[in-house]
Amino acid sequence: MDNHSGMSPFEAAFHASAERHERFWIFGVLVMLVLLTIGTMFYVVHDYGLVTGTRSYATDPQAPAREAPFQDGKVVRTGPNAYAVYMVGRAWHWAPDVIHVPQGAEITFYVTSADVLHGFEIQGTPVNLTAVPGVVGTVKYTFRHAGLFRIICNEYCGMFHHAMVARIIVDPAGTP
Repeated sequence: MDNHSGMSPFEAAFHASAERHERFWIFGVLVMLVLLTIGTMFYVVHDYGLVTGTRSYATDPQAPAREAPFQDGKVVRTGPNAYAVYMVGRAWHWAPDVIHVPQGAEITFYVTSADVLHGFEIQGTPVNLTAVPGVVGTVKYTFRHAGLFRIICNEYCGMFHHAMVARIIVDPAGTP
């Protein structure tokens, strides 16, 4: 039986047309939302120029934290204007807790955790990683301005999570 029973032929045609019209607009809006979401993700990844990666996965979650560069954290000069910073998050502190780098140098951060998940965020920059036990996350960043930058843990990690702060001191270009 027709669901338009009791209607004139004009009314039945109008309702059938309106249903098609509504389906068209609903489908169109859904397609636009999907395209907007994909476009936004593409813009953020490519425009900010920040893509994170991992070197390796360890079967023992403590393995990367036991490697020599991660023992107490380390800053290593890798080129004329390039540095590698090995950071490890442990219960409520980052190692090293103070880092000095020159302005304009390309810094590669190698970040891992020795115990639980920690968030590695450098305030005032787009740098944001999750430090995972057994995984070494990497990200590159160039500090264009001298000053003090704080590394905070933005992933709840326990009782003193709020105190898990390290500092990056960016020395003005040309200072030894």
